[in-house]
Amino acid sequence: MRCQDVIQTGRLRHSGPRQAVIMSVSIAIIAGCAKSEPQPAAPAPKSTPKTTIGEEQQQPPSPLQPSASQPSPKVAQTSESGPQRAQLLYVQHCGSCHGEKGDGQGTAARFLFPKPRDFRNGQFRLVSTTNGFPTVGDIQTVLSRGMPGSSMPPWPNISKADQQLLAEWIVEFRREGIRDVERAMAAEDGEEVDEEELREVVQLLTTPGPVIEVPEIPAASPEAIERGKQLYLKTCVGCHGKEGKGDGQEKMVDAKGLPARPRDLTKGIFKGSPDPQSVYRRTQAGMPGSPMPATPKVTPEQIADLVHFVLSLSDAATREAVVLSREKIVAAQVENAPQSPDDVAWNAVTPTTLRLTPLWWRDDFEPYLQVRAVHDGNAVSLKLSWVDRSTDTHAAKSEAFEDAVAVELYRGDVEPFLGMGAAKSSIDVWMWDADRQSGAPDVDAVNPNLVVDNYPFSETVVATAEYARPGTKTANQPDLSLPARAGGNQISPGSDVSSATSLEAGGPGTVTFRPPISQLVKAQGVWHDGQWSVVMTRQLKVDDATQGVSIEPGDRISAAFAVWNGSKHDRDGQKLITIWQDLVLETDGG
Repeated sequence: MRCQDVIQTGRLRHSGPRQAVIMSVSIAIIAGCAKSEPQPAAPAPKSTPKTTIGEEQQQPPSPLQPSASQPSPKVAQTSESGPQRAQLLYVQHCGSCHGEKGDGQGTAARFLFPKPRDFRNGQFRLVSTTNGFPTVGDIQTVLSRGMPGSSMPPWPNISKADQQLLAEWIVEFRREGIRDVERAMAAEDGEEVDEEELREVVQLLTTPGPVIEVPEIPAASPEAIERGKQLYLKTCVGCHGKEGKGDGQEKMVDAKGLPARPRDLTKGIFKGSPDPQSVYRRTQAGMPGSPMPATPKVTPEQIADLVHFVLSLSDAATREAVVLSREKIVAAQVENAPQSPDDVAWNAVTPTTLRLTPLWWRDDFEPYLQVRAVHDGNAVSLKLSWVDRSTDTHAAKSEAFEDAVAVELYRGDVEPFLGMGAAKSSIDVWMWDADRQSGAPDVDAVNPNLVVDNYPFSETVVATAEYARPGTKTANQPDLSLPARAGGNQISPGSDVSSATSLEAGGPGTVTFRPPISQLVKAQGVWHDGQWSVVMTRQLKVDDATQGVSIEPGDRISAAFAVWNGSKHDRDGQKLITIWQDLVLETDGG
């Protein structure tokens, strides 16, 4: 079947409800058909990857690959090649968010906003083609750079060859989505699908059209920026606002009906590459599945002016800084590892600055975490510092949340999923929170109108329902009334509660406390002048895996960090995170 046949008939020898589905096929491919016959669909993954095509050819290489001097973790290895390896890579890195079937319904998806992409419905945001279907190079660019403004991180440790395998596997999810829709609608109509025609339509829908031609964009000038500003005020202000801060008045939703926020262009956070050619393509073609529309009535010269104005709202350094990067954190060997944030010994330790990003996106967050690390051959200390304008030290009310910080650690060549590891690759988590360090506040002071009935094991007849009675005090309750305390629950209020917690996780939603005997992490936090500083310390070697990761001088440990801001209602999976970093423990003498 030729492209023109589908456009003219709008169906696959079917009528009724199925016609609307196939009409969408025609609309999606019509721009590509106007200029040339469709190119062959992306081939099934092979052991020898082909050259990247599409937008990636025209962009500079990603700066995110680890340097030659920096140790780099491996990805999962297998004797299989092609689709088998692609599937293994997808499960290792992508499935927890995007789902086993590529439908955006992974186990971690409930913690994320914007929601992970549903590959099966074909609405890829960052495309360089006339028909809105991405090239393999488009998908590789997202894998290399991530998608700032969302929870999609970059994957700097995945090779270009493996990125291509992953990209081709993602395209296959779209193909399977088309097949499932067609077969389901045929079954609903009591019809049989013509498999040959289905194959042709799947190929048409998943064949990238020609790459959008970008004319030569002249260098920015004050005149071009001013012309772009005037066009912006006519066409973009309703969403992005007069000053480009994303504060326009229009309420927006994406193709799935979920709320969508216009980009604050002044912060330099571009989901796609911010080079002029890529911004030109997105301005001309829009972003499929999002409220960002195409601009078919705007001339190429006007688009170029608009690109100059949009880029003038931020500088190149700001745009580059928002991309998460993998850094090397060196823990030098010292005589005694400091355990207090105020210890002057920290002044001699050079900090490593890491970029944070929200899993549940918000614009108002402090983006940097400073990490200092040392060890003395017996214990390792991490000093974590970040800006927080207010202290949230108690979570006694249901609407209150505490400030906190955590680090997850993994020792091994094949890193597990960033979001709390995997079932067969569990991670060690050290956590500090301000609420536990400050101690449980007096409940009556926090809730002055609190009333209670009598406590049968600590009181008999009571004369008042007021909480402020001797028999209501936690310390006066027998173990029978507080089994969590009796059982050693780490978050049960008590005089011996530590501000540090040692946890274990084997995937999203699996975080558990280690037994009391395995709570080896110590922590102390201080807040000065709008900044938290927290030191976590633990002995290097542990007796067995139930106590966490055993560490030795000379090791490279995978480490990722998370920060919670109580005043922003951060809790559980709503937090700021880094990607995996390299924590390297120097041996004596460097």
